[in-house]
Amino acid sequence: MPANLPPQFFEVQKKLNQASSIEEKIQIYEELLRIVPKHKGTERIQEDLKRKIARLRKIEKKKPKHTQLFSIKKEGAGQIAILGPPNSGKSSLLNALTQANVKVAPYPFTTQIPQPGMVPYENLLFQLIDMPPITKDFFLGWQKEIMKNADLLLVLLDFSSEDFFEDLNFFQNKISELNLNHKKILWVGNKIDLEKGKENFEKIKDKFEIFPISTLKKIGLEDLKKEIFEKMEIVRVYPKPKNRPPNFDQPFVVKKGTKLIDLAREIHEDLFKNFKFAKLFKKDSKKPKIVGKDYILEDEDIVEIHT
Repeated sequence: MPANLPPQFFEVQKKLNQASSIEEKIQIYEELLRIVPKHKGTERIQEDLKRKIARLRKIEKKKPKHTQLFSIKKEGAGQIAILGPPNSGKSSLLNALTQANVKVAPYPFTTQIPQPGMVPYENLLFQLIDMPPITKDFFLGWQKEIMKNADLLLVLLDFSSEDFFEDLNFFQNKISELNLNHKKILWVGNKIDLEKGKENFEKIKDKFEIFPISTLKKIGLEDLKKEIFEKMEIVRVYPKPKNRPPNFDQPFVVKKGTKLIDLAREIHEDLFKNFKFAKLFKKDSKKPKIVGKDYILEDEDIVEIHT
């Protein structure tokens, strides 16, 4: 008996690609279970949804319970925490890259709580979090939790500051002290438009990888978005239903190195269990290539999975 799933089932299913927490995924699977028609043709789908809900609840129960002063729920294709000394331009960067309207002032410690905003890049959204400044005398315990949970740390320094090299050394040591050396880190220097900023950048550019920008003059901001995407080490994949075009507005986002069979499992358990082969399309070519389950997915692959 055919499943005859309603259109809203597939619309809700797309939300899974953007879900970042276990709780959010459970809610989406429960919504799918409510939507799916209850008849013999959908029994396997219902069982699959119930199995996924049970597995996620089991994982959730194992997570340690602790309270945290500030917790930012992950949204979009990745979460980036902005670190930096006072007045390096963290809030200005958040405002420049997102639709946020965070208070900016020419005195230190304007930001006292974490401020999130969404950064658009092509057909993706990244979550940017502006945090209070970090100094040798000021560091809040909850900041480490956000830094640990973030997918990328963006350390923003002021190129024009007399303390630029001292700040650079301080944040290198702070990251090591907090055992965050394993995290992906993007070093960014602000105020490249100023003479002192250009001077310090020239001194360091051949010795240390740091991305130059100016939030005031809007220099390098679009290139910075691309740099964030590259640093995240993710790829976008577009599942293609048979005889229908893929949805390029809502890609599945997976880590670099992900195999096709792992994507099949993420889309639906039946695709994973009954996988035979897939037709691989590229945006610049209409002729497909046949690939197997061990194919390593690349950015903007279009895949039509056959069972």
